[in-house]
Amino acid sequence: MSEQGFKMQVAMCRAALLGGVCLPIGLLAGPALAQDAAAPTSAQARQEQTGGPDDIVVTATRQSQVLSRVPLSIVAKDQIQLDKQGIRSIGDVARLTPGITFGQSTSYFGTGQSTIAIRGVDSGSGIPTTGVYIDDTPIQTRQGISPSLSNAYPQIFDLDRVEVLRGPQGTLFGSGSVGGAVRFISPKPNYDDVSIYSRAEAAATEHGAPSYELGVAGGAPIVEGKLGFRGSIWGRRDGGYIDRLDRYSKKKIDKDINGQDVVAARFALGWKASEAFTITPSIFFQSQSIDDGSRYELAVSNPKKQDYNLSLNAIPESRRDRFYLPAVKMELDLGSMSLVSDTSYFTRKTNSVSDDASLSLAIFGGVSGRFLPGFESYTPRTISNTSQKAFTQELRLQNNNTADRFNWIVGAFYQKSTVRDRYAGSDPRLLDVINVGQQQQGLPPFASLTEIYGTELYQGQFSVLQRNTHKDDQKAVYAQATYEILDGLKITAGGRYTIAKYQFNAFTAGPLFTTDGKSDTLRATSKDFTPKIGLSYQADSNNFFYANAAKGVRGPGVSPAVGATCGTDGAAIGFDPLVSRAVSPDSIWSYEAGSKNRLFGGKVQLDASVYRIVWKDVQTNLNLPICQQQLLLNLGDAKIDGFDIAVNTRPVEGLTLGAAVSYIKARYTSAIPGPDNTTIRKSGEPLAAAPWSVQLNGEYVHPVGDGELYGRADYTYTSKNKRPLDLNSPLVDPVIPRPPATSQLNLRIGGRFSTSGDNNVDFSVFVNNVTNSHPTLSLFHETLDSTWFRAGTFRPRTVGVTFTLRH
Repeated sequence: MSEQGFKMQVAMCRAALLGGVCLPIGLLAGPALAQDAAAPTSAQARQEQTGGPDDIVVTATRQSQVLSRVPLSIVAKDQIQLDKQGIRSIGDVARLTPGITFGQSTSYFGTGQSTIAIRGVDSGSGIPTTGVYIDDTPIQTRQGISPSLSNAYPQIFDLDRVEVLRGPQGTLFGSGSVGGAVRFISPKPNYDDVSIYSRAEAAATEHGAPSYELGVAGGAPIVEGKLGFRGSIWGRRDGGYIDRLDRYSKKKIDKDINGQDVVAARFALGWKASEAFTITPSIFFQSQSIDDGSRYELAVSNPKKQDYNLSLNAIPESRRDRFYLPAVKMELDLGSMSLVSDTSYFTRKTNSVSDDASLSLAIFGGVSGRFLPGFESYTPRTISNTSQKAFTQELRLQNNNTADRFNWIVGAFYQKSTVRDRYAGSDPRLLDVINVGQQQQGLPPFASLTEIYGTELYQGQFSVLQRNTHKDDQKAVYAQATYEILDGLKITAGGRYTIAKYQFNAFTAGPLFTTDGKSDTLRATSKDFTPKIGLSYQADSNNFFYANAAKGVRGPGVSPAVGATCGTDGAAIGFDPLVSRAVSPDSIWSYEAGSKNRLFGGKVQLDASVYRIVWKDVQTNLNLPICQQQLLLNLGDAKIDGFDIAVNTRPVEGLTLGAAVSYIKARYTSAIPGPDNTTIRKSGEPLAAAPWSVQLNGEYVHPVGDGELYGRADYTYTSKNKRPLDLNSPLVDPVIPRPPATSQLNLRIGGRFSTSGDNNVDFSVFVNNVTNSHPTLSLFHETLDSTWFRAGTFRPRTVGVTFTLRH
C-alpha cells in the first residue's frame, strides 16, 4: 500500500470510530484500487442504465437504479408526484397504492393504533410485517395490546421520494419486512448550488374545523464542492370534524374534537473530506399531537349529512408521539466498489389516554344503550406510556457500477432495541359497576373485589397494570449478487443469516389479573436463513421481465396475559388468560413474476406482476369478541395469490392517464381445532385484505406563456370480501360485518409558472372526497350484547388551496 493509501486508511478509521465502527479498510482498498475503475460490461448492460423520461432513480436494491430496470414490484413517487397527488401521510400513500392497506385497528382504543399491510401480509401484533424506513434506518416497533405500541410514520414534506417495495425483503432489509417495506428517502445536502422548497396550504372541511400547513426547506454549499447542508421545518394542523355530546342530554358540549398537530424538522450536513470519503450526519425530529380519537358514535350521528358525534367519551382520548433520529452515514469510494456505514439511534416516546366508561359498564355491569343515573362523573381511563430506543449499525460493501456483468453487495447489520410500555387502567368504581350487573340479574351485591378476584385495586386505583419490556438483539450478515449470463439475461442470488435474541419482562397486577403483582420473564432465540433467487431479462430498451423466489422470516414473540375477564374466551379457544405465552416465528415464501414495458413508442408504460405467497405458522392477532382484549397466537397456515397491474399512457399531447389494479386472494389454508371437538377457525377463512383495489388518475396540462394550467383527478376504490361470516367460530362477532367497499374522488386544478430567479411556482385549488363518501370503517362495540357502536370513516369533503415554491 502506498503512503497516501495508508494515510487514507488511518483517516477513515479515525472517522469510523466516531460512528462506532472501524474495519481494516486497507485490506479492502489495496486490491480494489488496483482493479480497473470500469470493469468490462456488455452493450446491453450499459444501455439499461437509462430508463424512460418518467423514470426515477430508486435504491430498493441498496444501489441506485432507474425504476424500470429494478427486478422487483415497486411503487415509487418523487417529491413532485407526491405534491401532485396531495400526499401528506402514510395513509395517503396507502390509499393511492393498490396492494397496500393502512388503517386503524378494530380494538376499543380510539386513538393511535394503526395497521399496515402489503399484499395482505399483516397480523397487527408482535414484530411488524411491513418494514418502515427513514433513509436506511428501520423504525418499526413491536405491536401489541397497548395503544401506544404502534409504528411511527414520518409525515410527508421534504422528501426526495417514497418507495413501496412489495413482497418479502428478507435478504436486504431483514425480519421486519416479510410482507414488504415502505422507505422514506430524504434529500441529500447541497454541495454546489442553492435550492429552496416551500409549501403552504389552507383547507376547510364540511362541518369541521379548518386545516393548514406551512413548511420551508433548503440547501446550499458552505464550502463549494466540499461542505453543504440541507434543512427543513414544517408544521401542519388537521382540524377536527367530530363533536362531543353530553352522555345524558345528548347536547353538544365541544366541537371538532379530533384535531391533530404535527411539527417536523430535519437537518443534514455533508462533508466531502476527500475525493473518496464523505460523511453525512443528520437529525430528524417529529412531534405529533392528537387531540382526540376519530371514531364517531353511530346512534347519535348522521354520516349522510356529515354530522359526526360522540357522547360515550367524557375525556379526550388523546395521543402524543415524538421521536428523534440522529444518524451518521459514511461513504468511502474504493474505485470499483464502495464501503458504506450507516449508524443511527432512534428514540421515541408516546403517551395515550382512553376513556373506558362504556367498556367497563358493558363488560362488568352488563349495561348498554344508556348511562345509568349516578354515573354522571364516571371517568375510568387507561393511560399508556411507551418508550422505544434502538441503536442500529449497518456496514455494506458493494460494487459501484450496476451495469457490470457481475454486480454484488455484502453487508452486516446489528440492532439493539428496547421497548418499555406501561399500561395502566384506573377504575376506582369497579366494584360499583360489578354490583350494577348483580342487581340487574337479581343477585346479591359483592362486599369487595377480593370476594370476586382475590385482591383489591392495585395501589388503590388500578384494575389492571402492566409494565412490559421488550428487548431485541439482532445480528445479521447478508450478500446478494447478480450475474449477466447472456446479453440482457441475469441471475440474482442472495441470502441473509440472522441471529435474533428476544427477552420479554413483564409485571402485572390488579384484580383483573387476580394478583397483587407478579413478574414474568420469557426468552427466545431464533437463527434463520432467508434466501432469494431471481432471473431478469432485458429483451430490449423497452421490455424488461423478471421472476423471483424469496423467503422472509419473522422472529419470535410473546403474547402477554390478558386477564380474568377473558376467561370465557379462553375456555372457548383453549388458553389461560392469566399466563403470558411464547409465540413461535412464522415464515413466508413468495413466488413472483413480472414485467415492465414501454409500448407504442413510449406512450404506454406497463408494470405488471403476479405472485403466490405461502405463509407458515401465521402469527395472528385476535380481537377476542367477549372480553375485547387482543391475543397473539400461531394460527396455522395461509396462502395469498394475486396480481398488480399499473398502466400509464399519454394518448394526446398534454393528457396523462393512469390506472393501477391489485387483486388479492388471501385465506387461511388450515383449520384450527379448539377444545371439546370445536373448530376455532375453518380453512378458507379470508385474511383482512380487500380482494380488489383500484386507483385511477388523470391530468391534463395546457401551456400558457412560460407556464401551464392543469387539472387533475385521483379516484380510489377497494372492494368488500363477500364470504359469509363463520357464526360458529368463537373468534367471530356476529354483528360486526366484514369491512365495506370504499371509494374516494379527489380533484385539483391549478397553474405552474416560472418566475425570475429560477423560481417555479405552483398554485392550485383542490377538493378531497368530492362525493362525501362515508364508509363505516373499524366498526366496534364493547361486548357481543352492547349497542354502543362506534366507527371511523373518511374525512368529509374538504376544499383548500396549495401554494408551492421551488428554486
